[in-house]
Amino acid sequence: MKKIIFVTVCSLMVIALYPRVFSFIYRFVPSKWWTERIAYGQVRDIYHPRNEDYLALQKFLSKGKRPALARLGDMEKRIHNFCIIGKTFDEMPQDGKVIVNCKEDDKENCLIVYASFNKAYPKGLKRLVDAVANSDFKGHILYRIGGWPNAEEGDLKLAHVPYAFKPCFFREAWRLGYKRALWLDASILPVVSLNHIFEEIASKGYFALANGQTIFPFMNEQAAAALKTTLAECSKIPSCSAGLFGVDFSNEKAAYVISQWYQAALHPDGFFSARSDQNALSVILYQNDMLQWALPETLAEAPQFLFENTLFKIDRGFVQYGK
Repeated sequence: MKKIIFVTVCSLMVIALYPRVFSFIYRFVPSKWWTERIAYGQVRDIYHPRNEDYLALQKFLSKGKRPALARLGDMEKRIHNFCIIGKTFDEMPQDGKVIVNCKEDDKENCLIVYASFNKAYPKGLKRLVDAVANSDFKGHILYRIGGWPNAEEGDLKLAHVPYAFKPCFFREAWRLGYKRALWLDASILPVVSLNHIFEEIASKGYFALANGQTIFPFMNEQAAAALKTTLAECSKIPSCSAGLFGVDFSNEKAAYVISQWYQAALHPDGFFSARSDQNALSVILYQNDMLQWALPETLAEAPQFLFENTLFKIDRGFVQYGK
């Protein structure tokens, strides 16, 4: 009887200590051999990540075994260099909320902005947040620099998926009770009042911007299959910009798009194409017959392209070089 009790206790101790024991051992494994399983095994609590957890995941993101990135084409190097945490004390994950021209409990409109610790993206985020905070916009701004959105629901498990932070941030805004959310990339600045954009979101349930081409040149068979389409059909599917997108969560169809976008990120192949989040979002909008998109020219690529119908301008040089 004593032997049975001893074996049982030992077995329970092994079960309890297994993750931590192997987590410690794996720290001595060269990072180039790390897999997703090893990387996430370093995270003590996926719902409440610490900076040490982000550092472990960053080790995998930068140097680990990630064969699926070969399908990203011209984006492979950028994703390999993607940083959710920096190397100095000043480059630790940050998040915040800015209340603009409204009350704390006003959950009508929410702008969501994320920046990685790459190049001058944090500067781009600050520039965008400052511009909107000093405008006539009425709503809240949720922002994050590094880290990962919606960790409270376990979404950190998608840190290895290219650009999955976008649907995760929409899920965070939804969970926090906001009625509408608009995503803007850190390289974007609004030219018109964001109140106008949110009025459009409230009216039709979403805001999307066309970019004037199909998704075909940037798609592969695995990603197409994951999104329940084919390469042949991809030649007919228009591409939207994932840098500007908004939804009204009270609109059943629009809320479904966010859920499907998130499910695509969960699929092992769904976001692994040369335009990860963008291709997935484009397919989902197409499949749901949600194709009332703003025209490509409403996004100005340079000052000389600012016209009466311009809604936003993009400044990629600023987030690349900080000027």
